[in-house]
Amino acid sequence: MAMDSTINDDDGWFYDMSRTTCCYEKSAHAFPTAQPSTQMFALARPLVARVTRQNISRSHLARSRVDRASSIHDLSAAESDAAAPFIVVRRARDAVVPALTDIFLSLGASSVSASDADAGSAREVEIFAEDDEKFKRDARAWERTEVWASCDVVAYFETHDVAREAVRSAKEILKEDFDVEYASSKANDWVEVVKASFKVMRISETLDIVPSWVVEERAGAVNVRIEPGIAFGTGEHATTRLCLRWIERALERKGAELVVDFGCGSGVLAIAALMLGAKRAVGVDLAKQAVESSMNNAKLNGVQDRLTVFCGDGTDETTPGANGQADIVVANILIDTVLGLEELFARYVKRGGRVALSGILFGNQSDQVVKKYSKHFTDINVESDDGWACVSGIRNDVNA
Repeated sequence: MAMDSTINDDDGWFYDMSRTTCCYEKSAHAFPTAQPSTQMFALARPLVARVTRQNISRSHLARSRVDRASSIHDLSAAESDAAAPFIVVRRARDAVVPALTDIFLSLGASSVSASDADAGSAREVEIFAEDDEKFKRDARAWERTEVWASCDVVAYFETHDVAREAVRSAKEILKEDFDVEYASSKANDWVEVVKASFKVMRISETLDIVPSWVVEERAGAVNVRIEPGIAFGTGEHATTRLCLRWIERALERKGAELVVDFGCGSGVLAIAALMLGAKRAVGVDLAKQAVESSMNNAKLNGVQDRLTVFCGDGTDETTPGANGQADIVVANILIDTVLGLEELFARYVKRGGRVALSGILFGNQSDQVVKKYSKHFTDINVESDDGWACVSGIRNDVNA
């Protein structure tokens, strides 16, 4: 489930939400970690900083700005023992977190991540972005960006001196005092931390999602190997698990000539379908990195010859399955997108074929989907896991 997170500001600054402050994962559910070096840090390598346009003087930032080219850590040095200095700003207020992030990036940080300071406690709150357009609008203006009430902000700098100057400037600009901790880690620690954060995910008694670097495989199970990255779909989230279990059951009951995965992300659903018996699969995604990720993961599992991935929205009638040839359409995306694509999915799925929809919350959202899809699908079923839902149905004879 992927959305286009690249934003071009009006003044020409390039801003990639997937590489800077990540308050949402691609699935639009809150990133639930409080560790200083986690998946966020692996994704948080900004191409170029975006200077906050409102309430912060560019000339003020220019006085302290360091050379971006020299400040970004060299990933090729990951095997060295060099120290990687970082700071942790504890319990920063939500009102200042977006601006604080921009300031750190503008003053030399190679990466910045924000996580819920109350994660793991009774005060932990999940944040959802259900509307793609709202997500993009909010990404353009930091004062509209929704974050947790209190955030731990982690920023990596070339040296602690550079970090101290950035903190000093942030305090002056924002008129705010901060509780700041200074620390260092080995330059290659983030690689190991990221790897340690991904475990083999047991989806069912006979299906596992296995990180690419894990050697062991469970005997007798279908082991789908995935290289975790920017594209969504590692099996960790409940929506992915729901879709995978549904696919496994669907293919056990009745095979499939063609499975189409909308919002394919890492390609995990399409790849799993192929490994579970589907003859062909098609992935569709708006993000180029999802197309690349899907094909790379297909190669890991030896199914690249049976998977085709398209970068687009699926409305092109030349897309395989677009004219009612799909036995199965699965979409693990967002609620508004799921609702908006009902007729398109009805055109893809052949009579008697099946659809499975997730990325939606159990309750009000799943009820909306059931109502919307009742026109072209029958035998609609709703399953839930950890507050999320998967809605499935069988294509009827009503023309779309």
